[in-house]
This record gives sequence, structure tokens and C-alpha cells, in this order.
Amino acid sequence: MFVMILLFTLLHALVWMIIGGICPPPSLSLEPPIAAIIHGTFISLIIAYGYITKDKITSTLSSALLIPSLYFYIAIFSGETHLLLTYLLLSWRIILIGFAFFMLICGLGGYFASRGTKVSLLIAIFFGVLFIFIMLGMGH
Repeated sequence: MFVMILLFTLLHALVWMIIGGICPPPSLSLEPPIAAIIHGTFISLIIAYGYITKDKITSTLSSALLIPSLYFYIAIFSGETHLLLTYLLLSWRIILIGFAFFMLICGLGGYFASRGTKVSLLIAIFFGVLFIFIMLGMGH
């Protein structure tokens, strides 16, 4: 379970860094369509994983931690750990509030996918598509 959560989130960050180049937060910037494709691909993989395995904990946590872990891994891999410490120590409440919306949408997608019914899969896909549209709209 823990390995799959780390795998999904680490792979997401690695793909982001390979496509966008290693850049420290908060200047994580790719063109919105590219960002939406990357995020959409990984939320889709997590939804598929949850639907196939019906593992509620892994699919919910993997999807909920998708965006916060992106900042965490990029800060570590880019050598900008002082930014990570600044985020954690000085503004953790702001970050939590900022990430809460994304964590909720993605987490609900992972949770509903893991329920294993066709109706819950449709709900999970709705949350995934909503997340992609939000990612597309953030660049404008």
C-alpha cells in the first residue's frame, strides 16, 4: 500500500520534471494543456488502479497526495530544500488551504473509483475530468 502511494506520486513528479525541466517551487510552470495532460494521466491511472483493485486507502491517498507530493519531490530533487523547509515552517496553513481543494477533488476521485461499481466509477471519472478542467483553467 505505502509503496504504491509513493510510486504513483514519485512517478508523477519525475514525469513533471523530465517534461518541464527541474525548477523549484513555487515556479512550477508548464503550459496549462501540458500540465493538464500530465496530471490527467496520473489521476486516470489512480482511478483505474482503484477500480481494478478496490483498494480504498491506496487509491484515495495516492490521488489526494498527488499535487502536494509534486511540490515536495521537486523541492528535494532540485536541491531547493530550503524552500521546502520554508513552506513547512512558515506557511503550512496557507499551503494546506491551497492544496485542500485539489486534495479533496482528487481524493474523492480515488475513493469513488475504489468502490468498484459502475456508478461510482462514473463519479470518479467526473472528479478526474473536473480536476483536468481546473488545471486547464489555472493558466488563464
